[in-house]
Amino acid sequence: MDKIIEYKGYFGTKYKRHRDNKQYEVTVVGITKEYNDFTYMMVIGSYGKVYSETYKYLNEYLKEEGFSKRELALRALKFLYSYIELFNTEIRYIDADDRNKIIAFLKGGQGNGQYISYDFKTLRKNNTVNNYLGVYRSFYCYLGLKENIFEEISGSNTIIDIGSAFISKSTSLVVPTYSMNLEEIESNEVPSYIRYAEYLDIKKIIDEKFTLREKIIIKLMYEYGLRIGEVLGLTLEDIQGEDITKKKGKCRLVIRNRFSDKAWQHAKNLEITPIGFNIDELPKKNNGYFHYIKISPETFDLLQEYIDDTTSPFSMSDRASQNYLEKNIADKVSQIDIDRNAYVFISKNYTPITGGGWNTIVKEIFIKVGLKIDKEKRTDNLNHRFRHGFAMFKVLHEGYDELKLSHVMRHSDTKSVKMYFKPTEDDLIEFAIKQDELTKRGLNL
Repeated sequence: MDKIIEYKGYFGTKYKRHRDNKQYEVTVVGITKEYNDFTYMMVIGSYGKVYSETYKYLNEYLKEEGFSKRELALRALKFLYSYIELFNTEIRYIDADDRNKIIAFLKGGQGNGQYISYDFKTLRKNNTVNNYLGVYRSFYCYLGLKENIFEEISGSNTIIDIGSAFISKSTSLVVPTYSMNLEEIESNEVPSYIRYAEYLDIKKIIDEKFTLREKIIIKLMYEYGLRIGEVLGLTLEDIQGEDITKKKGKCRLVIRNRFSDKAWQHAKNLEITPIGFNIDELPKKNNGYFHYIKISPETFDLLQEYIDDTTSPFSMSDRASQNYLEKNIADKVSQIDIDRNAYVFISKNYTPITGGGWNTIVKEIFIKVGLKIDKEKRTDNLNHRFRHGFAMFKVLHEGYDELKLSHVMRHSDTKSVKMYFKPTEDDLIEFAIKQDELTKRGLNL
């Protein structure tokens, strides 16, 4: 009996197939490359074999799709071509004899077939396998390969829309069910963090349908790890550029609490700074009153652009100007020379945006992107998923160990940052690759 073993190598997932006393390896990888603000993708097979059809499919046929959908397609095709190489076949020759083998291959885990056994570290859920099968249907359609096993229909489901208060007539949509698809068990569990691909989709939706305010708030949470209370509590004197730091290219935010803060503008684990209190005279660390967050000059410029737009007298009506002057007042707690202090992020009425107001916006963004949200009203979790995403990005893409992670997360010890490490199935694969790289650099993550 043949045996296929999966293991994690430097370039990703590898497979070994044992037959009699011989074995051969298969390494198929997904390649991504940024150019002119577009991420190009393609699949490269063992020994550098180029699958050019994947390049055209991923970058031309799916060009207008979101990054996460294209990334899903890249992963699915990587496994499809791994299967093709392992079983020494071609894409146009995959038929009914491959049905069970493909399903077993995609599901992973350990098992025995009639002529072959599998020993895989990865175990995928049914909905993940079905997502990959959906990619194969699309890919075969692109290639013009009709009557393939992925398109075989076993029946249909009727989805009924009962209308709304304005449209009483109900409509229905008949969708096919496919014979290869596995039964899915609906789960109420929602992801604990935003993956990088999802963040790119969020940025795209914001650029198309939202404003600079939403772009900056989410950027501060995902790219800098700020909590939502820390973001909404930012004031004009907390945005500090080179004129304050006196160093070229050095920009920062100051996270602190004020007596004027509302509950949703609270910074965790910090004392309230009294009015007129000069924090510059305090020790730079462990004083309990503030945190410095380094930001890029580009992020500083975005904040300044937003502040200039929202505080310009030409952008305000008389009512808006009155609201801004009378209802957007923040305690001035630094020695910075400004006429008055105010909260940075404001509502359409020019008053500080509330926690509830922001939660409504972020929920709308999640829905438009297609991200799963809590069925209960726990919208604060949506915001914290960005901070979790920040932590996971640091581990998976930048190779942070627990000590470095606790520092950027502003935690007092390394134990508390472990709660942020909740990788998905695909992230575990990426993490294994990064672990190899870190081991070679002498780090222990």
